[in-house]
Amino acid sequence: MNRLRLVAWSLSALYPPFLFLSVLDVPRPLSLVAAVVSTPIFFVTFYLLASYSELGGRRTLYFLAASAAISYAFEFLGVHYGLPFGKYYYTKGLGLKVLGVPVYIPLLWASLGFYSLAATGSYLAASLAMVAMDLAFDPFLTIEGHLWVWQTRGPYYGVPITNFIGWFVVSMAFYYAYDALGKAKPRPRLVSRAFYLEYVAAWSAMDFVSGLWLAGAAGLLAASLALALGALTGT
Repeated sequence: MNRLRLVAWSLSALYPPFLFLSVLDVPRPLSLVAAVVSTPIFFVTFYLLASYSELGGRRTLYFLAASAAISYAFEFLGVHYGLPFGKYYYTKGLGLKVLGVPVYIPLLWASLGFYSLAATGSYLAASLAMVAMDLAFDPFLTIEGHLWVWQTRGPYYGVPITNFIGWFVVSMAFYYAYDALGKAKPRPRLVSRAFYLEYVAAWSAMDFVSGLWLAGAAGLLAASLALALGALTGT
């Protein structure tokens, strides 16, 4: 493993533990560090470093452009028209919005999309990996985080099933848009698979401590199935 890749994935691996610590009652110095490191800006920065180490600069920009543009378009449709996820709105928790969509959201789609693809090496498996993550964190971020509110109510902690279909559709859309631009996929490695499981496990742990047992278990199970599918279909 080259030095940049080692640094990039090592930094990425720091994020999930601090994310989990940010919701626990820990000593104040540690809680302050966790609160800072678990912010979206660090997650996006770590993603960009990991992407650059795996894809290079040009393809990193292609992937960022495709995933951010397409996810923003679908988020706009979701917020204003309920398509394809169902109707919802964002609260003030994610900061500045552009036409109802927080500016961080497309960057988070890009980050999650890269990490899912890096873990699986397959557009199909990566799209399922994206759904697995949302199974784990959507209930927590709506019920505990209050970052968005579902107006279209559903059976999964109030989240509609159409939301998960939407996650799959949006992910497939930007993966194939990237494929038309960049072609090369990141090669699945032990470190990328380990990070993906670590990330989902952090959200599942947060679900468990909040009493969201089904969300935690569903996220871990779906993530494991996505990785297994990636092992069969990935590059």
